[in-house]
Amino acid sequence: MRLSTILSTVSILFASKTLAMSWEEADKKARKWCEDLTNEEKIAIVTGRENMTGVCVGSIDPIERKGFKGLCLQDGPAGVRFANGTATSWQAAINTAATFDRTLLYKVGEAQGNEFYQRGINVALAPAMNIQRAPAAGRIWESYGEDPFLAGQCGIEVIKGMQSKGVIATAKHYIGNDQENNRGASSSNIPEQALWEVYMEPFYRAVNDASVDAIMSSYNAINGTYAVQNKRLLTDYLKGKLEFQGFVMSDWWSIYDVEKSFGAGMDMNMPGGKYWGPDYVGDSFWGEHIQECIDKDIFPQERLDDAVLRIIRSLYKAEQMDDYPDVNLYVETNTKENTALNRKVGADSNVLLKNDDAILPIKKTNKIKKIAVIGKDSMPAKFCSDLGCADGTLPLGWGSGTTDFKYIVDPLSAISKRAKKEDIEVVSYGKDDAKGGAEAAKDADLAIVFVQADSGEEYITVEGNKGDRQSLDLWHDGNELIDAVASANKNTIVVIHAPGPVNVPFLDKVKGIVFAGMPGQESGNAITDVLFGDVNPSGHLPYTWAPREDYPTDVKYDAALQGGGEEKTQYDYDEGLFVGYRWFDKKGIEPTFAFGYGLSYTTFEYSDLKVEMKEDGLHVSVTVTNTGSVAGAAVPMIFLSFPDVVKDYPSRLFKGFDKMMLEAGESKTTKIFIDNHDLSYFDVESMKFVKPEEGEYTVFAGSNARDLPLKYMGLKILKYGFKNIGINVVVLHSGKLSFRKCGFLKF
Repeated sequence: MRLSTILSTVSILFASKTLAMSWEEADKKARKWCEDLTNEEKIAIVTGRENMTGVCVGSIDPIERKGFKGLCLQDGPAGVRFANGTATSWQAAINTAATFDRTLLYKVGEAQGNEFYQRGINVALAPAMNIQRAPAAGRIWESYGEDPFLAGQCGIEVIKGMQSKGVIATAKHYIGNDQENNRGASSSNIPEQALWEVYMEPFYRAVNDASVDAIMSSYNAINGTYAVQNKRLLTDYLKGKLEFQGFVMSDWWSIYDVEKSFGAGMDMNMPGGKYWGPDYVGDSFWGEHIQECIDKDIFPQERLDDAVLRIIRSLYKAEQMDDYPDVNLYVETNTKENTALNRKVGADSNVLLKNDDAILPIKKTNKIKKIAVIGKDSMPAKFCSDLGCADGTLPLGWGSGTTDFKYIVDPLSAISKRAKKEDIEVVSYGKDDAKGGAEAAKDADLAIVFVQADSGEEYITVEGNKGDRQSLDLWHDGNELIDAVASANKNTIVVIHAPGPVNVPFLDKVKGIVFAGMPGQESGNAITDVLFGDVNPSGHLPYTWAPREDYPTDVKYDAALQGGGEEKTQYDYDEGLFVGYRWFDKKGIEPTFAFGYGLSYTTFEYSDLKVEMKEDGLHVSVTVTNTGSVAGAAVPMIFLSFPDVVKDYPSRLFKGFDKMMLEAGESKTTKIFIDNHDLSYFDVESMKFVKPEEGEYTVFAGSNARDLPLKYMGLKILKYGFKNIGINVVVLHSGKLSFRKCGFLKF
């Protein structure tokens, strides 16, 4: 079946389940259901039981007299974990973010939600919504990059898609779990404004825009107090200011007491035991100790009632209290539709970083008769537990966020199959030895070198990397391999599989670079589609790519500490609001590749930026023209400068985007909306988001954080509203500046 035919059926096969249940309706039903619960039953609902020794990674016991089947909770962001290859092994979340495509994000959430639902899994432990502060951090591939707005928008679509299938989605890890070293014995010390505008922002969107049903707390402390004991963050902020109606579960084995954690606002202890292992099944810091604390007035009965109500309310909202499938992790859902969607997202998330002399796409008409495919990353992958190895092509990082792969399409097989259609010869060298690679490349018309770097979760150490990467260098002497091949073949292309930025000393030595990230099971097909031009690359970097020393912060490599203890590794978030591109703008540092960077096989021109302020927010429109000779997808991006009265603030903030497919020569106008929340900043004195009372906003439009040719100035704030005061748009085309007057604001 043709790929396009398969993809056209995806929306039909995954038609959304209509969820009519509101929080208010769910609350009424939950309160009635909970009326006759005993405290023993209530405690069973909030305390995990099997301690990860059962079928599911997390479980809640059934209550037979109530017809309550109990709960199954299962990882994770890249698909159903521990499904023995019966579930789709999806791309990493960072790849999905790189598509900048809300439609694809929703479809991925929808398809993943269906796989959880078919197995009777109540709670999907995804998506992860942490911020990429430091590129060496181990789990950056599980989240959506460095920008809080983008992370929030990605989370919204994935959560909506998942929950449309009747599954409870879990926004995690709340909050500040942005590095792995001593994650369970560390403190993320975050200034108040940055806490709200950067690190809570994705969760704000998950709660307010996606109506997420569950949130998972983090291992670490925030400003000295562990997340699971942090009443300010759990009760005052999340359940208070954000009005979150669902339940908060712990990350696994992150609870070390009952008084502080349950009293602070935690609703569910996962997986229940005090520590890892079967010896702690039924031996919990919670359990019967909750009743002891109530009897001693350490916390009131109402705290237990509220925790249970939140869990049952979420189940009613998800419509799981009746006729939910029984648990069976091994239902076959690795379908051709899911395979096609994974391949589509993998291809669309490829970021073309360099394409000198239009070396790509590969065409026989370009006198390419022989290709050399080089590097162990091009070869079939070795399967190991939680992907705790890097042997062969790299589809995902390691840890709880990965899956059991049924298969991985390796690049060599996919390229060989596709090249045969073009009558192009393929030779290969599946090792990382520089001398052997150069020998294989010297007689080829084109050499493609596959290289990698890996990272993951702290509980597994891979090649000396305990979660966080030790360096940003390519693994397995990748730089030496590239250098040798490029010296032997002037037409060298590099394909990188990695969780994020790597050092690129070879940048000026090769003609082409494609960053493929971590594409999941269809990895080889996804990169082949782009290399041969069957798919025009449209991925954009969801983070800034630069040398390690140019970032404002980094991970640490402290000796291991006891989780939950008083001694902690201190992570000071001294950069405040200036994460990622904001820091590079502030310091005037030129990155290797900017946030949002990504090339295409065609070219685009941006024009006719128009802005209108209305009561509900800022309405922006921009026209994009495909000025090249082939069809392609553009991603217009909107950045906003706040008035000068907002002090010590980033010079520009990412606030909007769209994805547009354009035929050669075609123009389209897109409308992008910036709501009042995104026109506001967090005022630490009033402890709320407020709009500036005076000054001017400036709107920028373009293709990435360092390519913003359109500028709309003079959006002046008056006492009673906004006024246009002769706004000009600056348009940069081929190095020439022109000025255009745009439409006037209504007020």
